Amino acid sequence: MPVPAVQLKCLTKRYADVIVVDKLNLEIPRGTIFGFFGPNGAGKSTTVRMMAGLTKPDGGDAVLMGCSVRQDSLSVKRVIGVVPDSLALFEYLTVGEHLDLVRSLYEIDDTVFRNRCEQLLELLGLSADAGQLARHCSVGMRKKTALAMALLPNPKILILDEPFEGLDPIMCVTVKRALRRAAKKGMTVFLTTHLLHMVDDLVEQFGMIRGGSLVAEGDVAKLARQGRTIEDVYLESFSVPESAGLEWLG
Repeated sequence: MPVPAVQLKCLTKRYADVIVVDKLNLEIPRGTIFGFFGPNGAGKSTTVRMMAGLTKPDGGDAVLMGCSVRQDSLSVKRVIGVVPDSLALFEYLTVGEHLDLVRSLYEIDDTVFRNRCEQLLELLGLSADAGQLARHCSVGMRKKTALAMALLPNPKILILDEPFEGLDPIMCVTVKRALRRAAKKGMTVFLTTHLLHMVDDLVEQFGMIRGGSLVAEGDVAKLARQGRTIEDVYLESFSVPESAGLEWLG
């Protein structure tokens, strides 16, 4: 059997006495679009940063395309594309210069780079803004720049932390279509989002995290056959606060 794209093995992170991610185990097949959900502070972004080699685990390991984050984080970085929650843009570089930076890091052939760059800028509606400094870009433009950077090297695994925040509805559909095409050709997509209604028709498998621990996981097609959605599972897994005490409102 082929090696899974992503294996999280007892992955653990703590800050002082607080355990943020607690012995997390996940296995994601290649070519799968996987959704990772949970409330604010559940440990999603910390998990993403450990997978990307941006934060060192305190226990366990993340193995991506057979490469261990703990033992060979450089090899992991060569097979992934990442949009972190911070976007990690350089304020005084232009949109185009960000893409050229990726070209240098991944040693992409000039002809390949020009073709991919032109296609990505057009797809994401950034063609007219390639000369714009990141510090002058809107929230949506910054998100699209980070997406273009992550997609440019054609990674084996694409890790996206809240990829749809800041995008207009048309661009959300555009990005979802691109992700579906990439997954059909073998790319694995790992994404987090709070916009659950956006991903019922995109995500194939999912996991839900609370307090650093996995509390639910499943297959979206199986849910659909049961007449249920990701949002249904989310509401079952996490308590919804009552509005008691707001009798005065309205």
